[in-house]
Amino acid sequence: MPILPLGIPKDLDKYFYNREKELITLKSFLNTLNYDVANQILVTGHRGVGKSFLLKKLLTELPDNILTAYIDISKIFGIQKGKITEELIMNSLLEAMNEPLREEMDDLTKAYDIVKDLLRKIRQKKFDFKEAGAAMGIAIPDIKDNYEKLAKFVMEFPQRVVELSDGEIKGFVIVIDEFQFIGELESPEAFFWMFRSYTQEQDNVSYIFTGSTSSTSDIVDKINGIKGAFGGRMTHYTVDMFTREETEGYLKEKVSELKFTDSGLDRFYKCTRGYPAYINSFCNTMSGDVEYDDKMVIETFYEKIEQIAIMWTSIWATLSDKEKDIITTVIGNGPLSWSDLLAKVDFSNKTLAKYVNIIRNKGILSHGDKKYMIDDHMLSAWLKYKKEQDGFYPP
Repeated sequence: MPILPLGIPKDLDKYFYNREKELITLKSFLNTLNYDVANQILVTGHRGVGKSFLLKKLLTELPDNILTAYIDISKIFGIQKGKITEELIMNSLLEAMNEPLREEMDDLTKAYDIVKDLLRKIRQKKFDFKEAGAAMGIAIPDIKDNYEKLAKFVMEFPQRVVELSDGEIKGFVIVIDEFQFIGELESPEAFFWMFRSYTQEQDNVSYIFTGSTSSTSDIVDKINGIKGAFGGRMTHYTVDMFTREETEGYLKEKVSELKFTDSGLDRFYKCTRGYPAYINSFCNTMSGDVEYDDKMVIETFYEKIEQIAIMWTSIWATLSDKEKDIITTVIGNGPLSWSDLLAKVDFSNKTLAKYVNIIRNKGILSHGDKKYMIDDHMLSAWLKYKKEQDGFYPP
């Protein structure tokens, strides 16, 4: 039985496949930092398509004169049991941005120690930014609110790091993964506008926002829609799933022990749709001792669907009852118009609107031809199978 990673492996090179074009494109967006031009980038794509893997690989391939940082908003969301705040995000950003300074030149290692001490004080709820701000050359006005002080320091920090390097560092790239969870803030619009207000005055700091959300979702509109904070000026890049040919090449290179007939491979592709996450989880249920034809692939798919859809079984447990109700209603009744969906759920128009936006931001629900539908075929397949086998959807 092959063993392919279900998350992001430590050895990125071992499992990297056929994303060279994407890397070249993203590097070209970031190369402008060498000329004091900072692009802000939005990377979208379906859940499981490999966005996080691609961006972590990107960060390892940037030149030494570009510093990098990475945070995953979903981890903050999970640790805080769904109670995310702007202050928590800023604190995590500062920790991530400070880490690459540890082994840099003298001026930057001094900055690392200054910020490390500041982070210790923040954890103790001692929000004294005056000393750190003075040492870093960041003017901290007398603001009563701790979050405002923290936000100002964090947002000015990466540009100041570049300036402190005296030309040796040309840019700072910060990846904010699973950014759709920012939509859980009380005012995500204000948060994005705050980012915009700082980034438009910085020449050497590029943020990459990425997440498992539709390019037409509410959260994408808030950050980069016509009326959003960045007003469509972010560089928007979509990561696509593998084609049938790319899937075949991936299987031959990474799990050559698996054998398929032509019809079996066609069926495998229809089951996985070219999503690397599903390709890996499906392969991990298969054996190298047999040749899979169309029928065997289908049998294995439904026999092992709990393992293949493991990403969704864990996500399902984090959803609220109202979110689950909307999802199962759409699955049980096919694509639904707003009025039909409202008629089939037991809550108000305002409540439905709230939770539909949340689900769309999570990349679960999409809207097209005036109807709402489930955006991920694997989630639909798993839920339909559970309903057929157990007589009810998973609680």
